[in-house]
Amino acid sequence: MFPKVAEEFTVKTHGGGVATLAAYGLILLLIVTETLTWMGQNRLETSTAVVDTSLGKQMRVNMNITFPGLACEDLHLDAIDVAGDSQINIEDTLKKIRLHEKNGRVYSRDEIKVELNAHRGEQEKKERILNENLDEDYCGPCYGAHEKEEQCCQTCDDVVEAYEKKKWKTELLQYTAEQCVREGRDRQEPKNMTQGEGCNLSGYMTVNRVSGNFHIAMGEGIERDGRHIHTYVPEDAPNFNASHIIHQLSFGPEDGKEPLNGATKIVTEKTGSTGLFQYFIKIVPTTYVGEGSHFPKIDEAKMETNRYFFTERFMPLMTELLEDEHYEGDDYGKAAADAGYTGGHHNEDHHMKQNSVLPGVFFIYEIYPFAMEITQNSVPFTHLLIRLMATIGGVFTLARWADSVLNERSRNNASRNRRSLIP
Repeated sequence: MFPKVAEEFTVKTHGGGVATLAAYGLILLLIVTETLTWMGQNRLETSTAVVDTSLGKQMRVNMNITFPGLACEDLHLDAIDVAGDSQINIEDTLKKIRLHEKNGRVYSRDEIKVELNAHRGEQEKKERILNENLDEDYCGPCYGAHEKEEQCCQTCDDVVEAYEKKKWKTELLQYTAEQCVREGRDRQEPKNMTQGEGCNLSGYMTVNRVSGNFHIAMGEGIERDGRHIHTYVPEDAPNFNASHIIHQLSFGPEDGKEPLNGATKIVTEKTGSTGLFQYFIKIVPTTYVGEGSHFPKIDEAKMETNRYFFTERFMPLMTELLEDEHYEGDDYGKAAADAGYTGGHHNEDHHMKQNSVLPGVFFIYEIYPFAMEITQNSVPFTHLLIRLMATIGGVFTLARWADSVLNERSRNNASRNRRSLIP
């Protein structure tokens, strides 16, 4: 540890041995500390804010979302932005997989084949009805709602009236009664929700790099008078199950920091059975420059993506029971729609009123006007070597000084002891 000198000029003391052991222990501790500090500095990220110049570019939105209680035929993805562009029922870059609601199992090919055959049979039946020439003595069936054997139901309204006299449900007549199909009533109203199925939606879509929203909501989206609206059966709103599981949601290439990945929202009767989920997303354009231990694995020198953070809100679809009033069906339905409410069951004693929430899942995003450039610190290994050599040299110097002090004190004590022994 110290410069070599002749053996007769060296003095071995207990204090010198302690100083040497302490020096070696301190050197080992400082070497480990300096090495860990150097490794930690190389993992640090440096973020720099710059002006975002990518306004005219497109942004890719990757998604993989499961709706355990929503059938694929009722799942429509629409996107609109502040620039006025809209995409309705996006399907070309997305894939829908039908699931069983109870266990989440994917529908088999045989199950799909059976349903396709049933659908084809329904279409053939409609075509046959539309192409059929009626005889002059045609007597339309009343489908069991006739009061007399010779009673005829010539029109769709006749069938509906006969059903209402029997107090039977009339919701499906427009799709099943041949009179209604012949009059085109089956195409005039939105379809009811399909029950007992789920759906997985995966893929991507491309949107403008401006603020906007994309959503999966009840009904089919249409453009009318420059506005985006949804058409649906108001009474069927409680059957839209907005429960969802977000497996993946990223704006651009994934960087492993997507906060919505894994989010699970399941509606229950306590929360209103269904409702409106809103995710307010703030997007920060981000560029990773170079390589880093926590950077996405890329082949290019830099990668452009978008980090985001969010807040959320849930508004349940609440239903209120109003007593002792009478509402006519057509007038009430129109008034409810004009007032922003969805209609429900009604009779002479009571009716149901719902709030104006459109059940669905909305992702409302806003893009910040600045971007972030992220680089990882790179401290050269030579810096670590220099610090280690300086540390070792400093410890050696301190140990030598401590040994000198202890040795000098030991000699002084010995000298005083010898003088005290002289008479």
